[in-house]
Amino acid sequence: MNSYAQKNVLKFNPVSLIFGVGKVTYENVLTESTSFELSATYNSLDLGLLGKSTGVGGQVKYKIYFSDTAPDGWYVAPAVGYSGTKYESMGSDYGINGFSIAGLVGHQWVFGDGRGFTIDINTGIGYNNWSVDGDAVITRGDGLGLKGNLSFGWAF
Repeated sequence: MNSYAQKNVLKFNPVSLIFGVGKVTYENVLTESTSFELSATYNSLDLGLLGKSTGVGGQVKYKIYFSDTAPDGWYVAPAVGYSGTKYESMGSDYGINGFSIAGLVGHQWVFGDGRGFTIDINTGIGYNNWSVDGDAVITRGDGLGLKGNLSFGWAF
């Protein structure tokens, strides 16, 4: 029997705020060793003369925990994501849309009994497929890249 009564976790990534990105994540426990996670992001960054960017994105993860303690413990997670960002820079306007797939490994800690504070950290590798619309200097950015996230939240 699962010793963790939490079935839901609501998280945010405060580190991303430094880069003008707000990220909120909802995780729902499906079984004692699996969960489904949805993330939504919004970015807005104004660098003055260098330009500004605004955009939205999202990601879906299926977490597989190594023990029957979801949502607490070590896990692996395949993930699929999308992002769309509009840029205005030195008189040029362009947009970048991207799809990504990733394989992640991470750990989530749940503190408290029945509900509590959470910390979730993960890293992995992913493939990005980008399309660029407009007068961008870089027209392609497809390829492999590192992925990672640090989130804090509350399990309930």
